[in-house]
Amino acid sequence: MVNGQHVVVLDGLHETEEVLKAVLEPQGCRVNRIRKPQSGDVITENELPSIVVLHGDDLAASSSAQPGWNEVPKVVIGSVKVPATPETDQSTRFLVQPFQYAELIDSIESLLNQPRSHQ
Repeated sequence: MVNGQHVVVLDGLHETEEVLKAVLEPQGCRVNRIRKPQSGDVITENELPSIVVLHGDDLAASSSAQPGWNEVPKVVIGSVKVPATPETDQSTRFLVQPFQYAELIDSIESLLNQPRSHQ
C-alpha cells in the first residue's frame, strides 16, 4: 500500500512524527520530521517526499523553501481557508485543529494511494 513512500512532517509536534512512524513505518513508509526548512537545506528532486504534513501558517514557507515541494501532495493542519481550485483539492487535505490522529492517518493514506500524475 504505502511501501517505499516517504512522509515528511514539517515542524509540527514530536508526537505527530512518533504516531506516524508507529503506524506507517511497519507498512514500509519512511517518516521524517524537518524543522523549518531553509533554502540552503534543499532536498534533491529524487528525495522529494511522497506527502508533506504541515501547519497552515507554514504552507507558503514550505513551498518556496524546497524546490518541487509545490508539486507534492500535502496534509495541512490548522484553521486555513481551503482554496477552491480542483488541482489543490485532489492533492491537498485540510484538517482543522484540534484534530484526531486517525483523521491525519486517513488523509495521508488516501493521498499515498492516489496515482501520482507527474510520475
